[in-house]
Amino acid sequence: MKTKFLGLTGAATLGALATLYASDASAAGTALDVQSGRATGMAAATTAMIDDASAIFYNPAGIAQGKILAAEIGVNLVAPSFSYTAKSGEKTTMPFRIITPFQAYVAGGITDDLSLGLGVFTPYGLTVKWPDKWAGRSQSTESSLRTFYINPTAAYKVGPVRFGAGLQFVRATLELKKDINFGDQYGAADLGGSTWGVGANLGVQVEAVKRYLSFGVHYRSAVGLTFDNAKVHFSGVPRGFADTLRDQAVTGSVTQPDSLAFGVASHPIKNLVIDLDAVWVGWGKFRSIDLHYPNDATGSLDSSEAKNWHNTVNVHLGAEGVVNDHWMLRGGILVDPSPSPGSTLTPDLPDATRVNLAVGGTYKTESGFHFDAGYQCVIVTSKTSTAPQFPGEYGGLVNILGLTIGYTTPAEKRASTNAVPTPDSATPYVTSPPEEPQAGL
Repeated sequence: MKTKFLGLTGAATLGALATLYASDASAAGTALDVQSGRATGMAAATTAMIDDASAIFYNPAGIAQGKILAAEIGVNLVAPSFSYTAKSGEKTTMPFRIITPFQAYVAGGITDDLSLGLGVFTPYGLTVKWPDKWAGRSQSTESSLRTFYINPTAAYKVGPVRFGAGLQFVRATLELKKDINFGDQYGAADLGGSTWGVGANLGVQVEAVKRYLSFGVHYRSAVGLTFDNAKVHFSGVPRGFADTLRDQAVTGSVTQPDSLAFGVASHPIKNLVIDLDAVWVGWGKFRSIDLHYPNDATGSLDSSEAKNWHNTVNVHLGAEGVVNDHWMLRGGILVDPSPSPGSTLTPDLPDATRVNLAVGGTYKTESGFHFDAGYQCVIVTSKTSTAPQFPGEYGGLVNILGLTIGYTTPAEKRASTNAVPTPDSATPYVTSPPEEPQAGL
């Protein structure tokens, strides 16, 4: 009986490790696809039309814009509010907090056709903190995940076709906390770990009908993450369990999913672009949580827990319009289904299908600087968990404000270096390639 109790304790303590990293907090799972103020305002519907430095994340082909310099830095203010409702009707809501993932990009044209870039961004992240002594404290009290992608990129233009590719060097850190119920008292477990992973991404954009229709495809590979230096700290452990529940190493390996985006963009009228994206995400790679305690002589802490996530397809629709030489407006909607079956849904990752409503805008200066803002209201629809260890219903709301400041070589300087885009190439940050040169970034 003691061995069974310890095995279940180990799985519950560290089970969130694979749960967190198996996901792609504005998208279902733990994905953050709000990687620029511009794209945030379009619900990330950008695959076929993105033409600024943030294309390093959204579609690397988009940085091939001729001999110009484009750079931007931004931050997202993410305020999640999740709640859990037990079968008894008792409701628990997470305390208010703001998470601040950031991004930075720089891209430049080496020739009229070849461009190079570098991006640093945080596409996967999660901060879940439940109230002290809540009903699910034995499942999770706090889960924190941070990933930092370093993404060197190259892109090349051949007529109406752009190609882009990059490497992704991934630094991942996590901290997981929970309480342990020993019957007559509670203890606690705190796990921390970090690791590196490597992957790649590549994309294509095609201007199929000049000034009216373009297509885009972007693939980002899966990234394997092996945590061989994670450690768990136990506190408040009764004497009878102290020999097993002691501070020690934990190992495990998980895989972040790959994704494949298809997009089509249309310019139905001058100065307006509409983009529709469908994004396949390979959550199906996440089948189980397998954890190993190499220094546990009893062998009772090693565990395997089935999760059985499934692949999903999310859909983005966004629009961007030029008001005048200085102002642009945007809007969009995203529908993103949850990959988690109700039978494996637990409070360390309170996931559900999400509907994102987005608005945004840009102010551009004649000197080449631009200021972007995008807002998303993320409706986390109700989802019922039938997980035997903690059934109930999850739902909530996430508010996201994305802010970006950037610079792109202004039109006058492009002209002075003979870098004015030809009619068969899009001008960065101009949604409909103009008949005549106009001011823009």
